Amino acid sequence: MESTGEYKGLNNERLEFLGDAILDAVVADILFNRFPNKDEGFLTEMRTRIVNRDQMSDLAYKLGLIEIIEMKSEIRKNRNAVKGIGGNALEALIGAIYLDRGYKKASWFIRHRLIGQYLDMDKLMNTAVSHKAIFMKWAQKQQKQIQWSNELNPESRSAKHEVTLVVDDEPWFTEINKSRKKAEELCCEKACRKLELSQTL
Repeated sequence: MESTGEYKGLNNERLEFLGDAILDAVVADILFNRFPNKDEGFLTEMRTRIVNRDQMSDLAYKLGLIEIIEMKSEIRKNRNAVKGIGGNALEALIGAIYLDRGYKKASWFIRHRLIGQYLDMDKLMNTAVSHKAIFMKWAQKQQKQIQWSNELNPESRSAKHEVTLVVDDEPWFTEINKSRKKAEELCCEKACRKLELSQTL
């Protein structure tokens, strides 16, 4: 997959969108090959630990992106704002590399300059992250009504829970898993990504 090299009217938000998609694809490929015996739940959680907002911000700092971004002094004093800006800038950079040099160069940058140089996979594996706790804390702050719809999926060969996360009477995400708690966690992981919630909310 290579870029066309023809692009006009770009802004950072469009580059962030593109970079986020490239990042997800490369990280998924890395994890799929590195952990051949792990299931989808493990791979999804590991991907989230790599591409979450805190991690992306930390990588932006280590790459020196934060230092070269022009920001007003009052924004630099806001830690959460700087974290968001840093993570967005890194995604935009990945998108720009893809457009300028193609998928292979963008993949090399992610594999060798980000994950290979700055991330410790073993440490990430041993870091417990509860997306449900993060999401429920957000819901409490926002005064959202959270409900869970839980049914056994009759089409599965073994009994599996089909769990739907419902926010203010609106279904958000549905996951099917042998474990009801794991299905709820996967729903909340998707919700955290949708809302761009950090691990330190």
